[in-house]
Amino acid sequence: MIERLPPSRQKTIKSRLEAIKELGGEYELVVVHRDADRDGRGSRLQEIDGAVTAVMPSVSFVGVIPIRMTEAWLMLDEQNLRVVAGNPNGRTDLGLPKPKAVESIPDPKAALAEKLALASGLSGRKLDKFKKRFPEHRRQLLDRINPLGPICEVSSWKDFNEDLLSGLRKVSS
Repeated sequence: MIERLPPSRQKTIKSRLEAIKELGGEYELVVVHRDADRDGRGSRLQEIDGAVTAVMPSVSFVGVIPIRMTEAWLMLDEQNLRVVAGNPNGRTDLGLPKPKAVESIPDPKAALAEKLALASGLSGRKLDKFKKRFPEHRRQLLDRINPLGPICEVSSWKDFNEDLLSGLRKVSS
């Protein structure tokens, strides 16, 4: 839904929530994604809480807060990477990180793009063309996340699941 907003309305959590509120409807729970980056989980939760309280004070929220970037989560399933890269039977070692270390990667977006390129087995112009489709590949990987797979070992994924269950309990009581 956010992608359909004009760029000026996509800048802050508060402006996004205001735009969503203007669309109408009633909301019991909002799920807000915000990478922790350098500020940490606590700071991001405060930021989300402030925006939700200002715009939708009676609505519960759940923060989806990867420690680095969501792309870090996408590097954990080798088979999904190979399938999305169009080379499901590839044998090249992708050098994927362990789940406990994935959120310490300095630039997960660049690392994911590199792993996808490696998994594709392509070179030259075909590889250049492949790299331009990174946003689509990322979307496919997000669609294919196995919520019961290796991602379960990542602390921010555990936090998200606990927060989501808590938010759902709030709105169902």
